[in-house]
Amino acid sequence: MESSERIIKVGLIGVGAMGKKYAKMLDGGIDGMKLTAIGARSDKTHEWVKANISPEVKIYRNAEDLIGSSDTDCILIAVPHKAHKDIAVSAFRAGKDVLCEKPAAANIADAEEMKAEAEKYGRKYGIMFQRRTFYAVKKFKELLERGTVGKIRRIHLENTIYYRTVHYHSSADWRSTWKGEGGGALINQGQHILDMWLWLFGMPESIYANVKYGKYNDFYVEDEATLVMNYGDNVTGTFILTTGEIPYKEELSVVGTKGKITMRGNKLTVETYPDSEEYGRNWGGNSREGAKTEISEIECGENERAYYEMLENFRDNILFNEPLKANGQDGINALQLTVGAYVSSREKREIPLPLSGKYGADYQKAMFMEFEEKEDKK
Repeated sequence: MESSERIIKVGLIGVGAMGKKYAKMLDGGIDGMKLTAIGARSDKTHEWVKANISPEVKIYRNAEDLIGSSDTDCILIAVPHKAHKDIAVSAFRAGKDVLCEKPAAANIADAEEMKAEAEKYGRKYGIMFQRRTFYAVKKFKELLERGTVGKIRRIHLENTIYYRTVHYHSSADWRSTWKGEGGGALINQGQHILDMWLWLFGMPESIYANVKYGKYNDFYVEDEATLVMNYGDNVTGTFILTTGEIPYKEELSVVGTKGKITMRGNKLTVETYPDSEEYGRNWGGNSREGAKTEISEIECGENERAYYEMLENFRDNILFNEPLKANGQDGINALQLTVGAYVSSREKREIPLPLSGKYGADYQKAMFMEFEEKEDKK
């Protein structure tokens, strides 16, 4: 960070599980940032703040009062998804910058409005996609950009790490509901994984999805999703996410003409070989017996400062105009995959991306209303 005498005053709105973590991180001290205000409605939350956070941090029951005060320069949003848009828009109009927890919003239209309002009022707007700071993910991206795998031919991801119990799903009345959360695994846990996918491989041309609603639970939101994405030039990607399986698996692999990279947690396995297309045309045998493969492993470790790095990046964006690690458009892109999956599963067909025309805002609004009505009847 460049030197600066300015201290950014942060107002945190939302003191749930993530909000408590942010409150302690910011109150504990990040150079150039200071927690000055917290927005929380319940008496129980107020008591937690008084017991755990510095007494000079002001507590507001009303988000609008916090946003309108002179106590803050920027707002950190950590409330349920459907409240993100209204808080962010109010903050931008009040001349405040915004860092928002994932997802950007509960639907694409709200996320697009947030981005438009930030641009209209000239404010900074970041999304908390901290997986971009993970050492293994950054190394994976570096190897791709170096051309390690040659031309990408196939991508596969399988993630079961976010197993969730009935206790979790019922821990708040807004959780795991269309009315409260706007969806299930894809809109919640899946946002980090989808953003990582997009950061590494970009937006696909189309998506085909098989989304399971309440496969493991007695609710109507999704707890499993299988997505097939088309990137053109015969490049395909498969993406499997579930919150209903106890066995722990976190694996991403990309296969190219010259190599394969597999990421399992914090470990990368890199396989390199002769160009498979040239080998297939020129080798006189029947199979891979003449293709020498070299395998190496890279232990990347865990970035225990991932959230701190995102907060520091947001600080540097405000103070020195450093590029954001994840911005409002990135939040929209993750929702494009999410909502695209809902549309595809509903239509039982491949859907072009980004969503537009027939599958634009009006279609999406009607679809979510349908989901909410079915949820009410369940």
